[in-house]
Amino acid sequence: MKNFKLVWSARSECGPNRKKNEDSIYPSTSGNKQPPFKAAVCDGLGGHVSGDIASKIAADTLNEEVEDLKKVINQANKEILQFQDDNPESIGMGTTMTAITINDDALMKIAHVGDSRCYVLSDRNLVKVTEDQNVPGYQNVLKQALGSNEKLNIQEIDFQLKIGDVILLCSDGLYNEVGEEYIKKKMQDGTSADTLVSEVLLLDPKDNVSAIMINLI
Repeated sequence: MKNFKLVWSARSECGPNRKKNEDSIYPSTSGNKQPPFKAAVCDGLGGHVSGDIASKIAADTLNEEVEDLKKVINQANKEILQFQDDNPESIGMGTTMTAITINDDALMKIAHVGDSRCYVLSDRNLVKVTEDQNVPGYQNVLKQALGSNEKLNIQEIDFQLKIGDVILLCSDGLYNEVGEEYIKKKMQDGTSADTLVSEVLLLDPKDNVSAIMINLI
């Protein structure tokens, strides 16, 4: 499939009950372009030291040329582990990472560690593409994160998109506050990430709130 464009909006904000924003996103501003396209949401582990640094290291890896998202996540993991070796006070830092690329055939490749999410709205049906990697019975405890494991079990998915589809990448600070029916309605309505995050912030969320909304047109 050729001759389509990606239009996206992006926003990450510190929640009113947090001292700092430990989420990082790529890209961090809105825009539009022809494919290829890449994006990620990274949620630094709340309550741990230097979660904001871990998420920024992960998001910044997308500034480089991306051919293999699994390699990108492994490289980010290596850099976060090295940062801890060099800065012992940061031991315990970590982050989720949900990253995508979209090529000119509208094939979306996803690589995922943690509990940030990728949703796709297609033909008015909402699909949660990624699986949350939480310990069963403990919603706030991750099985793994970048920076906490030398070897990661990275979820890799190929998802064929088409014109009219909408993709949402978001942190748990968003979906834990509003639920999937709310998310589905906002994606159907064409709500921007900026507006979606603003609405969630009005709910006095417990966590930081991040979203990237991507439209294929």
